[in-house]
Amino acid sequence: MQFRLSILVFLLFALSVQAQTSFTASWDFEGNTGGSVNSPNISISSVGLSGNVNQAGYPNGASGDAISIRLWTTGGLNGNKYVEFSISPQNYRCSITSVSFACSRSPQGPTQVSLRSSQDGFSNDLGSGSVGENFSTQNYGISFNELENTVTFRIYAYSANDDLGTLRLDNLRINGTVMVIPLPVELTYFRGQAVDKNVELQWETTWEKNASHFDVQRSKDLNEFTTFSSTAAAGDISERTHYTATDNAPIPGVMYYRLRQVDRDGQFVYSKIIPIHFDAETPQLWVFGNPAPAHKIQVRLRHLTPSDVRLFSFNGQSIPLQWQSLTTDDYIFQTITPAGWYWLVGEYQGRRISQKIWLTD
Repeated sequence: MQFRLSILVFLLFALSVQAQTSFTASWDFEGNTGGSVNSPNISISSVGLSGNVNQAGYPNGASGDAISIRLWTTGGLNGNKYVEFSISPQNYRCSITSVSFACSRSPQGPTQVSLRSSQDGFSNDLGSGSVGENFSTQNYGISFNELENTVTFRIYAYSANDDLGTLRLDNLRINGTVMVIPLPVELTYFRGQAVDKNVELQWETTWEKNASHFDVQRSKDLNEFTTFSSTAAAGDISERTHYTATDNAPIPGVMYYRLRQVDRDGQFVYSKIIPIHFDAETPQLWVFGNPAPAHKIQVRLRHLTPSDVRLFSFNGQSIPLQWQSLTTDDYIFQTITPAGWYWLVGEYQGRRISQKIWLTD
């Protein structure tokens, strides 16, 4: 009996090891910003630039070419200026153990770099270091485990001697492991917002297999979650499926929500947790229809008047608005502006709320 038990334990350990494989995502900047990954269960983005920092060519790097980037801030870290790249598990869970990259600078370039991630809304450094004029490697150990959704990383460079100074980046790597056990669903998003006296939640899947239902749960303190709604799943489907749920009795303050997706055999997984601030007195602004025509933007306002609402382009330019009333809280806003992304912003007594909106001609 003891011998059989030893064999069983060994087999379970072997299966566990086989179910977890290592992966490396690589961006080498050999004349382009695309990358590669050595696992079919992981996908990655190209490297992007934001905040008016721009590419200044592909000079010699730590090995082969590097990407040269300029227009960094001469002061402290600017949250709008960064290099961005993402990694996504494909119907599997993954863990990330490290992010590394080689970097150097021109004599006038940024002297500091920091790495942040979407896991905490890019609020805190995963690591930081100084940048010299010769290439050196920044290597940051990370413990992101059991990931089911996309994780985005940003590299911030700052403290440049001149904004025309450049950062040279090469041999960007993400290392980790992937658990080769299919998830019952592929969840593309889970989000929510306070609407009137309720909290409206939405989520979408692009793939489901043997899925039974979704338990929608909430918590006031992140310690105890309770189910207040259950929604049947599509079951077996390989196309986009949209779901909604409503919390009709939210408690004022910050509430935390998650999904408990239950399989037909009783197994389950949890979604990420999302916080939603509910306050009946907080100004609220909803846009009905997004994209929306510029001459007919239908909105609902709560604790805001139409004169409290302004439209801004992404570069901060204020766009003139006209409006007409439909009901007590509903309005049609009108403007003339080229098609594109804009911010609709409401502000009252120091409180501000905004909605990102795509306007058509």
